[in-house]
Amino acid sequence: MTALSMVLAAGVALLAYNISTQVSEGIVNTAAKYDIIIGPPGSATQLAMNTMFFTDKPLGTIPYDLVDQLRASGRVNDVVPFSMGDSFNGAPIVGTEAKLLEGKALASGEMFQDALQAVAGADAASAYNLKVGDTLVTSHGLGGGGAAHDAKPLTVVGILKRTDTAYDNAVFTPVSTVWALHDHGDEEEDEEHAGAEAGEICAVLIRSKSMNDYAALMSAYGDSAEYLAINPNTVLREVMENVDLSRRIVYILCAVILVMNLFVVSVIALLNMVDSRKEIALMRLIGISMGRINQLYLIQNALTGLMAVALSLVVSRLCLMGIRSFVAGMGIVLNAGRVYPMEWAILLAVFIVSIVPTAVLTVRMSKRDSL
Repeated sequence: MTALSMVLAAGVALLAYNISTQVSEGIVNTAAKYDIIIGPPGSATQLAMNTMFFTDKPLGTIPYDLVDQLRASGRVNDVVPFSMGDSFNGAPIVGTEAKLLEGKALASGEMFQDALQAVAGADAASAYNLKVGDTLVTSHGLGGGGAAHDAKPLTVVGILKRTDTAYDNAVFTPVSTVWALHDHGDEEEDEEHAGAEAGEICAVLIRSKSMNDYAALMSAYGDSAEYLAINPNTVLREVMENVDLSRRIVYILCAVILVMNLFVVSVIALLNMVDSRKEIALMRLIGISMGRINQLYLIQNALTGLMAVALSLVVSRLCLMGIRSFVAGMGIVLNAGRVYPMEWAILLAVFIVSIVPTAVLTVRMSKRDSL
């Protein structure tokens, strides 16, 4: 009962801290590269989540000509087109340029260069056992199950190393691939297949040259009725505020659980010591010192505490592995093997809790007469 109580307390605390920290880090790291995103009019949050985490539906389409205009403006370091609307067994297909994957190492193969070539994220490749040279047939829609593009399969030319970001869950291909897949003449497309028409994309990701250039671009496109221009850091900071509020609530609940379990552990330790008082009295009568008796019970509870701490760490990692696949569709990537220093501090605190009640009770009992 003592071990189970501690596993519950430590496991919940570890999960709460680990998940909230990984989500926060993932949002911050993902939004750091680009300072402007331009897309069709609509929800700023939807545009940011779609382009940064490959979730939600695109807002619509904008002309690819905007990419050429921005490059010719002299105000940008990077301009990356973004298009999405198809999937491979649920993994989103992102039409873009190789620049989007700069800084992300390849585990095998090479970067895509031509249409109908693809680079798979680490988790997408692992989930579907993809290797360099394999072909994959994409389908309409972001959830899978739509009409398949059997006539135009993609060839996997590279596999990304794990990044612990939403990039692990996606498959990347040139934007021309998206146009080629949807070149069906008079075939109707629904709103999920945004960016299907040649010469259209879902958004543009921009890294401006300076603050003045940033301000000029935001003024030019942010005030336009034709486009929606956002700063992803600003939008995601608002999302982070909600995450931080949820995290604080979870931390309070974890603190309450820890306090309750401290009480439970103390009561169980008290009951164990009360139950053992005749044995302790007998040991004292036959000449065993109270110091040795204290040592025996402290060792016993320390072993129980160590077992509980080890189990809580294992259980929390198993829970993270189970949660990981569930939250992947929301663009959240959890690394079950990541352990933060604060988690070790939580485990140490739980271990101390496991032995303090015994130490206090045995000291009090040692002051009584053995009879």
